[in-house]
Amino acid sequence: MSDKNISIIGIGRLGICVGLCLEHSGYNVLGVDVFPDYVDKINNKTLDSPEPHVNELLRESKNFRATTNLDEAIAFSDLLLVYVATPSSGGEKFYDHDMLGKVLMKINQRKVENKHVVIGCTVIPGYIRDVGNFLLKDCVNTSLSYNPEFIAQGDIINGMFYPDFILIGEGTKMAGNRLEKMYNTIHKNIPIAKGNPSNWKMIECPPIRRMSPSSAEITKLSVNCFVTTKIAFANMIGDLADVTEGADKFDILTAVGSDKRIGNRYLKPGYGFGGPCFPRDNRALGGYIEKMGIEPLIPNATDLSNKLHTTFQADHIYNEHIRLNRKSYVVEGAGYKEPCNVPIIEESQKLFIGRYLAEKGVEVIIRDKKHMLDAVKLEYGNLFNYEET
Repeated sequence: MSDKNISIIGIGRLGICVGLCLEHSGYNVLGVDVFPDYVDKINNKTLDSPEPHVNELLRESKNFRATTNLDEAIAFSDLLLVYVATPSSGGEKFYDHDMLGKVLMKINQRKVENKHVVIGCTVIPGYIRDVGNFLLKDCVNTSLSYNPEFIAQGDIINGMFYPDFILIGEGTKMAGNRLEKMYNTIHKNIPIAKGNPSNWKMIECPPIRRMSPSSAEITKLSVNCFVTTKIAFANMIGDLADVTEGADKFDILTAVGSDKRIGNRYLKPGYGFGGPCFPRDNRALGGYIEKMGIEPLIPNATDLSNKLHTTFQADHIYNEHIRLNRKSYVVEGAGYKEPCNVPIIEESQKLFIGRYLAEKGVEVIIRDKKHMLDAVKLEYGNLFNYEET
């Protein structure tokens, strides 16, 4: 079995991007998905993905293919990367591990041997130790590792090629070596500038941080929690400046970020954080901290501060609307971040503000591309008026 063969179980939004980056770097990649039509579109190279660079990488690929057959993928490689969804569960566990658990059980039912199974989707700390390893208990000489990506929807390919660091929670040293070799290979073939993949050049591999799976599970959530805390702090200072005569929030935060200990990234006033990852991961870390007997003061305060900031913005906009006797309020771009190329509106603070205003009788117009508007209509119906850009 060649080290150049890699199987990916789950080739949705993230999995297909990982697979195409690996293929671009010289690997033979076999992806598994449960939807036959989706698999056919990948193999026929007719997939129309809103994720930047996916369509061109797929068209140029020669060694990336998809299947619905899990057994074929298991036989194809000793390295099995798992990227199934672990969506918000709304419960105490914060993540729905159901699909992930089913994949691990299916692998275990086949009693595979000499494999490296790697979870790339976000899980609650302790999952691999307490659940994952048990679900693979009948697999001889098979390791389970944790290797989450730090990416953002709408920028996954660039996030894969340009990470600040790579996190490996290795089940065994051999598994860690295998993953480190894989990433070193990827980063010998990555772009130095955006554009056509055929023009991409070589740059240096980012730092690789290897540790235990439990450490990696905490690290993943800690990074996102720290970023959300920084965003919440910036918005709090911005709100303070807005109610302080003569103060300018941009001047203040630019100066604060000039301190090398702080930095300017994520330190700009604006909308609160949203999306499928930041709010969930922040709350999940807080829940895990509390479960372990420690007061989760920072994650809880960050979550509350984010909500208060959005309310502050909404109140300010509404009061200005009344004062100036405006007829309507326009939301430019419905996504959870700017720019947002993919139809993800989960916890979009812009839409929270729009809903607040609409419920107070203000005519709210959402202005965006059709695929974004379709997502908003599905969630909010006729609460808003819509204009396609």
